Amino acid sequence: MAVKMMDDPHVELKKKIREAFDLFDREGKGVCDNREMGTILRSLSIYPTEAQLLKWLNEVAPDLPSEYFAYDPFEVLCVRLLTEEAMQQKRHTEEDILAAFQALDVEKKGYLEAEQLQLLIGTYGEKFSQEEVKDMMSAAVDVEQGRIYYEDYAELLAAD
Repeated sequence: MAVKMMDDPHVELKKKIREAFDLFDREGKGVCDNREMGTILRSLSIYPTEAQLLKWLNEVAPDLPSEYFAYDPFEVLCVRLLTEEAMQQKRHTEEDILAAFQALDVEKKGYLEAEQLQLLIGTYGEKFSQEEVKDMMSAAVDVEQGRIYYEDYAELLAAD
């Protein structure tokens, strides 16, 4: 068994996955509540949409409506997401992000009002938690003017 572990290129990654999972496996039975899956994934720097989360939950717990998912299929999913699929999902370029902001800035002012962006974030597309919106706005908004100068923010978002 020890030899097999040495040949596994994902040993460290699997340790990290196990540690995150174990935080929510309160009874030590190798299962976690379905409602915790998103939190565990986010702790591993995987940020799924609601649709992705449902898809992956069905993948690791195909016998729904069970309330729990087991570690082994979750580990397989996470290794895949953190290796193969991570290589396919690259960050958006600064130019792509800038173009998205410019599409929202119909008057071509070079900035968006903070309230305008908050309204758009809360109304369209993937829903963000209030904490995520707060974090995003704290990094984006010029507090003196209540504006988001999106050229600077696009650079920040595209940075590694």
